[in-house]
Amino acid sequence: MDARSGTGPGTPPNLTVREELREATRQRLLSAAEEIFQRDGYSGTTVGNIAAAANVSRAAFYLHFTDKADALITLMRANLAETPEYWREVDAALVSGDRTALRASLRNTLTWYEQHAHLLRPVREALAAHPHLTQKVQGNFARFADEMSGYLDRVPARDRDRARLRLQLLIIQLDQLAYRLVVLGNTSIDRDVMLDEVTEIWRLTLPAAAQPG
Repeated sequence: MDARSGTGPGTPPNLTVREELREATRQRLLSAAEEIFQRDGYSGTTVGNIAAAANVSRAAFYLHFTDKADALITLMRANLAETPEYWREVDAALVSGDRTALRASLRNTLTWYEQHAHLLRPVREALAAHPHLTQKVQGNFARFADEMSGYLDRVPARDRDRARLRLQLLIIQLDQLAYRLVVLGNTSIDRDVMLDEVTEIWRLTLPAAAQPG
């Protein structure tokens, strides 16, 4: 690869050598932060530990991130990249009106929590320590609701704002349940029973989508 052209795999095009080195440092910091957050939790992680694990100075860390919370939120945003595909499955199920499809799509959203459990614990810890971060995270729930445009477009116009708000609230509820069952491993509620009840709550709470024809 020509370092000046920045045409290597996963590298944004047209980066200078300096920009490539800066991006490489940023990625090392993120990789180190992810490992340390998983191992030590939010409170046990320090900027110094992240910088040392990435083999850079603390000053270099602050060129990329404001603090350790900024690094954690950056990691979470990167991990949210594939999330819309899960909600598109839910969207298709809501459009179809099929209960079995809706339950299956809601069950599939739990896969995301299984895949990212290692970050979700320190994120919750960070939110407890820094409530102002909640807005950055909660804003995603509105975006996830917007992913269900197929369903929302089929809801009568007079009910659309209410349906969108209810979607946000239902997603928040599912997030809380998934965190307790999947991330924390709470066994007081059977997962299949929970999915049955959540499916019914979604069906009862949301206005039905108009069917074609």
